[in-house]
Amino acid sequence: MGPGDEKVDWVIQIGVVDDHPVFREGLRRSFEREGDLAVAWEIGSATELLSSMADRPVEILLIDLNLGAGQDSLASIRTAVDKYPKLKVVVISASLDSDGPAAARDAGAHGYIPKDLSVAELVSAVRRLAVTDPADIVFADFLSQRYAAGKSASAVTSGLTKRQREVLTELRRARTNREIAARLGISVTTVNKHVQQVLQKLKVRNRAQAIALVNAEAAGRAFADLDLGA
Repeated sequence: MGPGDEKVDWVIQIGVVDDHPVFREGLRRSFEREGDLAVAWEIGSATELLSSMADRPVEILLIDLNLGAGQDSLASIRTAVDKYPKLKVVVISASLDSDGPAAARDAGAHGYIPKDLSVAELVSAVRRLAVTDPADIVFADFLSQRYAAGKSASAVTSGLTKRQREVLTELRRARTNREIAARLGISVTTVNKHVQQVLQKLKVRNRAQAIALVNAEAAGRAFADLDLGA
């Protein structure tokens, strides 16, 4: 156990909701190396969440912020927390969207963790949540903590200016240039210029390729620290 970890004298039961089966399996294996952590179930859809909780309640829920078309992670968190007040929820995400932690907190989650956070840090966070009463939990925003510490969240985007990263974030939300201009308080012409600069710096031809590149890098960093061995 690392500095500041609480001693846990029972096995913490964890549920995982993520639409990538390899990531789920990696989390399960990584947790179960610890001895005091166990993944009770891991599912790929939020629609299965309540039935899984009914069949086998867990203490900690790890749920991906973006589960794909037709899946609303935030609504599922609200429903789960309302039904199970003692459940402690941590949102995990490959997104660099700075609005993610606030949205997770507003939905009732107790923490927000980037998918590329080390397993050791994730394990530490889970242990701390397990021994803390829900009413006493202070929302843990590991994404903002990383930025506050001056750490780069992405090698791919490290060459972008702050404004260009903001534009890229809006692109990942599928917003048009006109919508981006309105949100950032700049002209459409300026947005067009930033978009072209982003594409040039990322060495891609269009915004879809830019989004795919950033998402792939975040997912790759997440998998790198997981135990995916046999």
